[in-house]
Amino acid sequence: MVIPEDVLAATQERFQAREVPRAGTEEKIAAAHTPQGSILDVDAPERVELRSRRVLRQPVVMDALKATADTSPAERGQVREDQLLERIIGGNNLLGIAFLELGTAVSRSVGRVIVRDRFQVRSFGTGFMISPRLALTNNHVLPDAESARFSRLEFNFQNGINGLPLATSQFDLEPDTFFRTDPGLDVTVVAVAAKSRPEGTAAPVPLAGFGFNRTTREQGKILLGESINIIQHPEGQEKQLALQQNELLDRFDQFLHYHTDTSPGSSGSPLFNNQWEVLGLHHSGVPARNEAGEILTVDGTVWDKTQNELKIHWIANEGIRISSILAWLEKGADGMNEAERALLGEVLNPPSPPAVPHVPVGDVPQVPGGEQQAEVRVQPVPEQAAAGHGAVSLTIPLHITVRLGAVQVAQGPAAAGQGRTMVPDAVAEEAVAIDPDYSGRKGYDPGFLGTPVPLPMLTAEQRADAARNRHAADGQDPAVLNYHHFSLVMQRTRRLALYTAVNVDGRLSQSPKRDRDKWYFDPRLDKSEQTGDELYADNDFDRGHLVRRLDPAWGPDNVARAANDDTFHFTNCSPQHKKFNQGASLWAGLEDYLLDTAKAEGLRLTVFTGPAFTARDPDFQGTLIPLAFWKIPVFRRPDGSHSASAYMISQHELVEDILREAFTPATFQVPIRRVSELTGLDFAHLFDWDPMNDQFTPLPKAQEALATPTPARELHSFEDLQL
Repeated sequence: MVIPEDVLAATQERFQAREVPRAGTEEKIAAAHTPQGSILDVDAPERVELRSRRVLRQPVVMDALKATADTSPAERGQVREDQLLERIIGGNNLLGIAFLELGTAVSRSVGRVIVRDRFQVRSFGTGFMISPRLALTNNHVLPDAESARFSRLEFNFQNGINGLPLATSQFDLEPDTFFRTDPGLDVTVVAVAAKSRPEGTAAPVPLAGFGFNRTTREQGKILLGESINIIQHPEGQEKQLALQQNELLDRFDQFLHYHTDTSPGSSGSPLFNNQWEVLGLHHSGVPARNEAGEILTVDGTVWDKTQNELKIHWIANEGIRISSILAWLEKGADGMNEAERALLGEVLNPPSPPAVPHVPVGDVPQVPGGEQQAEVRVQPVPEQAAAGHGAVSLTIPLHITVRLGAVQVAQGPAAAGQGRTMVPDAVAEEAVAIDPDYSGRKGYDPGFLGTPVPLPMLTAEQRADAARNRHAADGQDPAVLNYHHFSLVMQRTRRLALYTAVNVDGRLSQSPKRDRDKWYFDPRLDKSEQTGDELYADNDFDRGHLVRRLDPAWGPDNVARAANDDTFHFTNCSPQHKKFNQGASLWAGLEDYLLDTAKAEGLRLTVFTGPAFTARDPDFQGTLIPLAFWKIPVFRRPDGSHSASAYMISQHELVEDILREAFTPATFQVPIRRVSELTGLDFAHLFDWDPMNDQFTPLPKAQEALATPTPARELHSFEDLQL
């Protein structure tokens, strides 16, 4: 998510205007970190009093802190409140295990905002639930109702404790139900669908299962110098946490300034205190500048707009205070209809959750599908009076949701010598299952479109280097490996596919759930002719599908599932940088566009895809990494004519700086002749169907495929396509 220049400029202006009071605060924070210092000396005494009353009302805090007090058991009940307050915010990080448990529960309500138009993903942000139906994010993430109309909020985009991706749930946004935004405050509140988008045959997931954050305008939630915790999806990546050592530097008017590890991609992230109460909404940063006012990079050079924002040296961040957001919402209530006011009421006066009895971990009730469920909801602490003698009496309503997938769960107290009951992976999620009988796989159908579209012809050199199917039937080309609804050819020396070809039927398309990414070697080839998991360990390369898993997933349920699973053969895998298919480029949305169009119009498609191998491809752990990829979709128009077009993308910049580069690759439409020229594959039967065919001119022999192919049309939206 790119932060607009006007937002950055306004943040910079506020940061400079607050230089004097901020400098005084930073001096006090530095003194507080000395052996004789105290964090309680940083903020105003009245703020400390408010914070003390708020923190020390919580039994969880009292129990955890008393347990760590340097006193005898008889003395722990006499620990002074200022000592307890110092322990929880004084930087010793002894927070008690409840801190992590509640943080995990709260994190479920934070999701990735997928900003998209009708056909493609445009960008990403973060958003979080502030009521059972309303989500909060930035105006520069969703500036108007139209931008929200096709966008989604995705939960569980993260890895589980076993390192595998969790099953995600995407919810449509409903701006017609509720949408309020303010560019000056940089805030947007939008309604979210009550149930998730359908995924294959799986039932929709209720939004209520992800919970929400109860917000409040009450003061005393944080002191200057105290830690801020941020849950976020930086750059649209998996959910991450910026935990502790993120100090609040300034609090004024509608804003907070703080040091933290958030990147510019974390727009819309919630700010929490150590009790997981919402403090505000992250929205912008303050870049370092030289005397000329130019923005500096992390290495001290001048930043320019050709570089990614991750190169910028950020010196502070800015968030919008939750109290300001609630005041803005309340002020706008008069202009709302009755239904909108009812939804707003759940933010300003959130419903109380039902009382939940204590349930031991081992006695968590079973729910359908083998899933263990208990619920926890964290709420701000209501104002309550002290009960006297230094004791504090309060009730904390809790409503926790914990879903345990492939997790080892203790089934009640174990008897002597009795081990724990393990939850099998198969109970938690349906794994990819490969049918070991390959004889029934018919592969790519050249007559699928009604007019023959044969596989591309190989050169003599390519055929000699093609891996051979050891189980090829009589009359079958041994260089072609057939799967359900697609085929491919492997280049033996590169151990990667030379090309793939898939048939897509939009009328019969299905969406099998993506549960577990387990990849398989094809037994029809030697393993030495394939690239396995060793290439993708501990680096930024992903296992990139050449045939997208949903493209061949059509027909009856069992066939669609088998075709989906077939795409998880290593033969269909090519090393692609992790940012290559994250959605920021048009390439990532091109596959969605093709399939969505096929579904909407009931079309059949044929799609060829592959890498553009060159002699200059870099060696990485014994594998030559392709730096460019191509795609050729072919379809028959309703009037009976045909269309074929070619697209190319380079990951050269990504591979060149694999550890640090945040490059968003550009996608180009090129003549199909260019793909034939660069790959050696013969697509002559498609040339006449290509609208760019008359623009083709041969490349000089010295020019490599890594450069922008010419002629080429850089695509910025699907309106730029020539079909």
